[in-house]
This record gives sequence, structure tokens and C-alpha cells, in this order.
Amino acid sequence: MQEDKGLSVGSIQLKEGAIYLVKERKPLITYKLFEKGIAMGFPGLCVTRQFPERLKENFALTAARFVWLSHTPGKDHHNPTSIGTLATMISSFIERYNRAICLIDGLEYLVINNGFQQVLKFTELINEQVMQSASIVLIPISQSAFNEKEMALLERNIENVEPTSYGIGIDKDLMDLIDQYR
Repeated sequence: MQEDKGLSVGSIQLKEGAIYLVKERKPLITYKLFEKGIAMGFPGLCVTRQFPERLKENFALTAARFVWLSHTPGKDHHNPTSIGTLATMISSFIERYNRAICLIDGLEYLVINNGFQQVLKFTELINEQVMQSASIVLIPISQSAFNEKEMALLERNIENVEPTSYGIGIDKDLMDLIDQYR
């Protein structure tokens, strides 16, 4: 691990003990950050709305634990309306490993199933746990899914990463970044 106790991909630098909102329509950079964290030895937990097997085909994530947000019962599936037990699961993972990386992909889906206020409480609870650890939590979001007030409330206590402000464009720069870590 680096001296600064963090994680970086390209010019994006993440410090341990923080949650990051990664503002991108499709969470490619977020998954690359997660993939790099796992490669660096962080135990990984991926809570996702995407089908886990497809993610494993596209990213080097075989060492990560996956939880699929789905109303369909099954092994490693989690009902998106059970947000309290989801928060407990993530907090327990962080507490168990202290220095872990978690990706919560599907915040918009959690809002649809629970309402914004419940999801805001969920992120605050996770943030309290993360601040007491050396873990990193990544939450990709599409800004267009939230109104201005909701974005302000989410951003209040969570760090923000806007890949375009790091000079990473959607086309060539993104593909170069993905290819660099394959």
C-alpha cells in the first residue's frame, strides 16, 4: 500500500476512511477503482443492481463478495426494500476487515424502493462506520437522477469525484484508463 494510505487510478486519489460519490452515468471508472482496490489487497464487497456474473466477465473482481439488489430470492441476493439489513451487512463487513473497499452501485434503485430520506439515512450510517475505519466506499451516481436539493444533501458529508474534472473524458481517456488496468 502507498505511504499516503489511499487508492489512485489515473489522477483520481482516494483516501481511506471516506465515502466517495463518483458522478458518472455508467459506473466504469467506479468499477476500475474498485478493481484496483481489490488488486491492492483490500477485501471487497460489491452491492450492485447489475448482474454479478456479467461484472465478473468485464472486471477482475473474482476476489470480491457480491450482493445483488434484486426482488428475486436467491443466494447473495438482497431485497432492495430491506435497506436497514443492507446497512448492517455493509457496516459489519467494514468492521470485520477495518481496511476494506465497498462499492454500492444502485443508489438510484434504493431511492425508488425506499424513498430519498431513507437512503440519505443509509448513507449517513455507512459514513459513520467508514470514518472510524481505514475503508473506502464508492457510490457511483447519475446526477440527473436527483434534484438539486437531494444532491446537496448527499454531497454534504460525502466526498465527491467527478471524473471529467480529473481530465478523464468519456471517450478516449476512459478507454485508455480501462486498457491500462487490464
